[in-house]
Amino acid sequence: MNMNWRFRDHRGFQHDAIVVIGAAAAVGGLAWALPLTGTTGWMMMAVGPLLALLVAQEVPRRTLVTVLTSGLGAVLAGATWRAFAGDLVAPAAGDALLSGLLAGLAASSALVIAHVQRVVEPPLARALVEARAALGGSAAEESGLAERAAIAHDRIVSGLGGAGGADGRRLARMAEDVTREVLALAVRCRKLRAELERVDVGAVRARAGQLSAAAADSADEAARADLSRAARAVVALDERAQALSGAATRVRARLELQVAMLEETALAVAARQASEAVDQADALAPLADRLHEAGCDLHDQAEALAEASVPARVH
Repeated sequence: MNMNWRFRDHRGFQHDAIVVIGAAAAVGGLAWALPLTGTTGWMMMAVGPLLALLVAQEVPRRTLVTVLTSGLGAVLAGATWRAFAGDLVAPAAGDALLSGLLAGLAASSALVIAHVQRVVEPPLARALVEARAALGGSAAEESGLAERAAIAHDRIVSGLGGAGGADGRRLARMAEDVTREVLALAVRCRKLRAELERVDVGAVRARAGQLSAAAADSADEAARADLSRAARAVVALDERAQALSGAATRVRARLELQVAMLEETALAVAARQASEAVDQADALAPLADRLHEAGCDLHDQAEALAEASVPARVH
């Protein structure tokens, strides 16, 4: 899974940062007006509990986050004040205010601990992005099937809405597994079709005829044998390409079937037909295994086609 980081609440972070900066500036103002002794300690004692109070309201029941944010913010505020104002008993008004603002700004950076959260990208979302890039636009047949499968999956998950208990969760999980397998198989099918499109069947057959004729006309026994073997290799390539073309057609039909089943399940869930949705969960269970096996077979056939295509390119 891919993980990203983002602010949980931008407005809340900005509000808390302004409060902390204002409090630190107020402590700086008191250090000038009273004057205070040991202002570094006062700064830390003012900022630390304030951060703890703010974080406790934002993320309740997360004691560790509250303690870390409070402690780090207090240390940053104290260190910044000491670096700019030192322990002067009566700093100038401008220096005290500026040092307080800087101390509050440094302390507010600790709020990142409480306001930044980790977002886990669902595997299906990543698989859909990769499939769209590999399928090469909406014009491809496989791209349309992939989009339909993704839409059906989203309809199933949103229709269930966390309801349905264990059967509902099983149905949602099966829908995701099948959709991911459909995407993977669609990509493989597209690659196979692209490989087949690079083989000019007419040219291959013409080349086979030319080689056979050349072998028949050759008076040299060794040359005739080599030409005959070359002709057989080209004929075998033609047969392999035709077999893989049929396999690609069958795989596409299988993809159509799996997508149709996903769409049928989505309609059942949308209609709130709970019993039918559970039955569909049982029907979806073996789909992932069947698609995986078909994908493995297709991968082996595509590799065989790539190897068999070399002689055609040489000749």
